[in-house]
Amino acid sequence: PRYVRWPSDVSRPMSAMAAGLLFALTVAVARASGQHPFPALRSEEGRHLAAPALQEAASALGFKLEAVHTLGLHETGSWAHSRRLVEQGAASGPADGGRRLYSGTTRRDFVRLLLQLNVVAYTINDPYLEDVLKPVVEAGDSMYGPSVKTYAEEVAKEAADFAAQWAEVRNEGNVTVAEGRLGLDAAALDSVGVHALEFSAPAVGRLLVFRGSFSSGDFDNIKAWISGFILKKGTAMMKNQWVTVGGLPWTEKLQGRKNSIFLATSESVFSTGSWWWYHSSFYSQILELAKKSGMDPAKVAETGYWEFTKAITESVRTSLAAGEKLTMSGHSQGGGRAALASMYLEKKYNEKHDTVTFAAVGGL
Repeated sequence: PRYVRWPSDVSRPMSAMAAGLLFALTVAVARASGQHPFPALRSEEGRHLAAPALQEAASALGFKLEAVHTLGLHETGSWAHSRRLVEQGAASGPADGGRRLYSGTTRRDFVRLLLQLNVVAYTINDPYLEDVLKPVVEAGDSMYGPSVKTYAEEVAKEAADFAAQWAEVRNEGNVTVAEGRLGLDAAALDSVGVHALEFSAPAVGRLLVFRGSFSSGDFDNIKAWISGFILKKGTAMMKNQWVTVGGLPWTEKLQGRKNSIFLATSESVFSTGSWWWYHSSFYSQILELAKKSGMDPAKVAETGYWEFTKAITESVRTSLAAGEKLTMSGHSQGGGRAALASMYLEKKYNEKHDTVTFAAVGGL
């Protein structure tokens, strides 16, 4: 109640009285239901609301509506209180009257904005195949509820949901493809190259979001990562962590495992995979992209997408206005890319940038 203001100096006593009445009412309800003593109260910030109709109604009565409070009995037996701030004025809310993703207040809403950007970074809605999803939907387990009964309905719902999320993102700020002045189009399923989105808005600064594994080139890049990591670094890194970081003894038994036939066979398999990658069309394509973009082909041959990732990151960094904040994010392979880009900027420029990843690939 203290977030509903009267237009005069009586606001504080009236708000205090309203708060007292609300508390007395909840106690009475609890006692009437036979609950003694009064159960615990959980309070939390809810999502922001864009409620122009409520604002208009409150304004006509001389009120300014700042928040909506809900109070209910949780299944655990405690009272659950939620406070939801209401966006003020037409300028602070979306043009269509929908909710804002982020208004510059809570970290939770900021992370939700990043999550939604990671969703739309996949460019198109790519549903599961019918043989996988059809039995799920027909069993009444659609993610949109039991009213969706066919695979076609599920696909249509997903497409509409994806389009709505794109509309919300565009309504929040400016969103473009971050291609690092390389002239690459890596959005399609059959493309090669790093795909990322660049988002900007006054409340958040600049957001750089790397897409996860989606295109054929993305999955070929994973093979290169795995081959190089296991062949050159994996075993040595585990031994270093065991001995140096963990302070544990390196025994003859562990050395025997290191020299085992299984590990040698595994390395042989990955070595074959590495040879295939170096002679695949993917390898030829990224070398050609490197030459067109003025990159060192030898470095691209060694690290795959890493040189492209650095170019995109550097391009976004140099375009920042004075004092503008940069945040990096990504999902899956894109999350690993965002983490590496963040460490790269810290090592090269001694800059620490906020980085939030979702199900990121580790150790890559």
